[in-house]
Amino acid sequence: MPTSLTNSQKILEEVITNSWSGIGIIDAFSKFVYVNPAFTPILGFSKDELLQIKFDRLLLPKYKEQFYNLIEQNYKNQYANNLQVACRRKDKEIVYLDISIKSMSNKKYIVININDITQNIADHETFDKYVIQAHIDTNGIINKVSEAFCRLCMYSSEELLGQSYEMLFHPDLNKPDIKGDIWSDLLIEQQYTGILASKNKNADTIWVDIIIKPIKNKYGDIIGYSAIMFDITNEIKLKENTQALQKTIGENEARLKIMSETLRTVAHEWRQPLSSISLEAQNLLFSYEIDEELSKDEIIQGLKNMHQKTEDLSNIIHKFQLITETNEENKKWLKLNDIIRRAITMISSEVKVLLKKDLKADIKIFASEYELSSSIASILTNAYEAITNQTQTKEYYIHLKTFIVNENYLHIEISNNAGHISREIKERIFDAYFSTKSGRNGMGLSLYLAKMIVELHLHGVLEAQNRSNDIVTFVIKLPLKDIDHDNNTSPIK
Repeated sequence: MPTSLTNSQKILEEVITNSWSGIGIIDAFSKFVYVNPAFTPILGFSKDELLQIKFDRLLLPKYKEQFYNLIEQNYKNQYANNLQVACRRKDKEIVYLDISIKSMSNKKYIVININDITQNIADHETFDKYVIQAHIDTNGIINKVSEAFCRLCMYSSEELLGQSYEMLFHPDLNKPDIKGDIWSDLLIEQQYTGILASKNKNADTIWVDIIIKPIKNKYGDIIGYSAIMFDITNEIKLKENTQALQKTIGENEARLKIMSETLRTVAHEWRQPLSSISLEAQNLLFSYEIDEELSKDEIIQGLKNMHQKTEDLSNIIHKFQLITETNEENKKWLKLNDIIRRAITMISSEVKVLLKKDLKADIKIFASEYELSSSIASILTNAYEAITNQTQTKEYYIHLKTFIVNENYLHIEISNNAGHISREIKERIFDAYFSTKSGRNGMGLSLYLAKMIVELHLHGVLEAQNRSNDIVTFVIKLPLKDIDHDNNTSPIK
């Protein structure tokens, strides 16, 4: 054998041996006849163990048929073919592999090359979970959706793929020529940015802040479009409810004016961070898709942080929604003690330990159970927090009492003996965003929301009073002038 050929073989053997990729030879039934050293760390089996098994034994069941189809196709077309599969390592962990195969000239054996792409798959799954994204082809047909997108619209991916993107458009709430606006931007290769009304599987309205960008192949041809969106449904509903509230409530104008101004401020202030978070998430994803040099750990952590922030903000906006709803559908005649029992289920076990009750039996009121119970729970929790700030060694308690005054008003009193509220704090205790606490739980909204629910929805009064013996009492006063028409009797029973 010529020396040059011998040297070439040695060089080839050295390249294969030192390759980071797993390189091996299998027969038509996927039994290994050769593996290079890289197979061992990727799959966790020793070389001798691999030579005793078939590759398909390592594949997860759903990939086996695809793998043998790949072998069959390779025998037919003589080209190397690629497939992404999942295998179970010797330690039972799942590893994702990008594999390519090519039949050898003798048609008896197949060269297989594997690369570990587990981290890439994990990164993709993170994006899939947190980023609301859909891809459409040049004809507007949906060909890819993220898990987050499916959660938002409540369809499965199987129900969405192959459908026109127009199925998700709300038929009435978008601008008349919204589709023309989108395509006019995309056809000149610009991105479209705007707010769209959509609908989920239950026909509920969804509002999204959306960016749509062309997807190009390596030759610069547009092959589809990528849409990334941010759910702003709660924000839109908050705005709509506030507007409805301004139109329908005529009494107590001074209080309503303060309420409306606060809500407008909240909507404006929160719109900024929500939009910023959305834009950052979108830019991160687009940077990732075009392979810019970014730390994947930083991207993933950033997405998780943004997801948590948006969840927190969305939950707070939802609380404001409760006090801006103007319909009476959720109100009904309820036993007060049932409402109080529900409130107690909302508080922590530490609060329950300190709680004493003195409840008048069989009082009925016309109210929304969740609204009133959540307000009572907020005041109970506030009382507990006041006690936990004390340094004196004495027996602290929280006292919840209900009684009727002059047959006209129901009083719900929640007292604690943690000391009086200073005049400066007492004047601001029901203001939005005022809090004597610091950190994550110091949002300053619980007492404000409780007051708005009691006074706007239930036409009552919520006030704080300093009483003797270091006692502070929060008093909810609710009118009992309404009649239970079903029984034609007073609600006091």
